[in-house]
Amino acid sequence: MKSKIKNTINSDKKKALKYIKNREKGKKLINDAIKKSKKDSRRIKGFSDDLKTLIDMFKSFISGEYKSISKKTIITIVAGLLYFVNPLDVVPDFILYAGYIDDALVFSFIIKSIKNEIEEFKNWQNINN
Repeated sequence: MKSKIKNTINSDKKKALKYIKNREKGKKLINDAIKKSKKDSRRIKGFSDDLKTLIDMFKSFISGEYKSISKKTIITIVAGLLYFVNPLDVVPDFILYAGYIDDALVFSFIIKSIKNEIEEFKNWQNINN
């Protein structure tokens, strides 16, 4: 399962540039991720805080408010959001109890790989809010 997830994420990384370069596409992805997270809030409880952080980072990047983020990190974030909004990922979301296990693994991997930039973003958020 891990290799399938990595392959899907790598594919989503290629798509991510389109969402980064096109603000409208980026905003739609953000809205789709927020809608899905609200609709499935009970099923994503284990990684909802991480998801919210990544949505906030992408939203702040898209709006131009936050620019202190590497290209690699923003691509990784967008790839994770694309994975999340896709109901037919490695383990389809409609499969009860198992449908979000792969999503949780993806977010765990992302959070670990960009931990320093998340901390920088949270510090920036605290100063600017």
